[in-house]
Amino acid sequence: MNLTLRQLQAFAGVYRARSITRAARELGITQSAASLLIQQLEAQLGVKLFDRSTRSVQPTLAADEAYQSAERMLGDAQGLSRRMRDLAQARAGRVAFLASAGAASALLPLVLAKFRASYPYIEIDMRDVAADDLVPRLSTTDAEFAIGSVEGEFAEMTIETLTRGRLSAIGRRTADFAARRSLTWDELAQLPTIAMRRETRIRMQIDQALGAQGKHLSPTYEVTLINTALAMTAQGLGLAILPATMLPADQFPTLIAKPLMRPAITRPVSLLKRQGRTLSPAAQAFVATARVVLAARAAPASG
Repeated sequence: MNLTLRQLQAFAGVYRARSITRAARELGITQSAASLLIQQLEAQLGVKLFDRSTRSVQPTLAADEAYQSAERMLGDAQGLSRRMRDLAQARAGRVAFLASAGAASALLPLVLAKFRASYPYIEIDMRDVAADDLVPRLSTTDAEFAIGSVEGEFAEMTIETLTRGRLSAIGRRTADFAARRSLTWDELAQLPTIAMRRETRIRMQIDQALGAQGKHLSPTYEVTLINTALAMTAQGLGLAILPATMLPADQFPTLIAKPLMRPAITRPVSLLKRQGRTLSPAAQAFVATARVVLAARAAPASG
């Protein structure tokens, strides 16, 4: 038995109005169409729902029994319709994604703030992980996408660059450092420095680029977390070697970034998605916000 919403709407309308004519008018259909819907429903249920006369339409006991169930089914259908409409228009829903620790700390707070202001009813589930964990975690969790620094190609994944960060020397806002336009790697070698450990992707990229020019990085300190490097820099322990995009100005207002030259090295911040998977409307709205915010933030080259 396949009852249709239109049949239930016609039944509920006639039951309330006690008139096929008025019910048809409310539904925006002809009287004959409304009568046909009632006849079809009666045939499918195997019971008579209304006693009709030339002057009135009276519900039967079967109709009295069926009305509450019909109203409940119509209410559920309307609720589902509203929910799907809200989801389609990103007025509700949930977005789950992964973010590298650096992106989560420096880049995404502004994206989250902008998104929350525009979509206050969407639930956000951001999971900050090490950059090396982005690809394997995206493959095995319910996260819809990932944002962070990844290089190369990955099977069944698509990568879109959202912004690029210039490798920079990040230091305290002293008069001498603030006056510099840039530093060369040779100049940096004469100063105390804080770099990421050799096993990190960012350090591998630095070592490869410098090695191609016969140069070698010998930092004063090596750390695993970007925020550790910035906190040490804020205490005057050395210049942090990081992409300028990884400096959260609100958290470290005393620090500024100066681009490193000869060679100039950049690192991408990318959007990673599984191929063949459609993002939910909520996720699409978040990604659109991230594109706009990160593109605007990338405009200045240094602080």
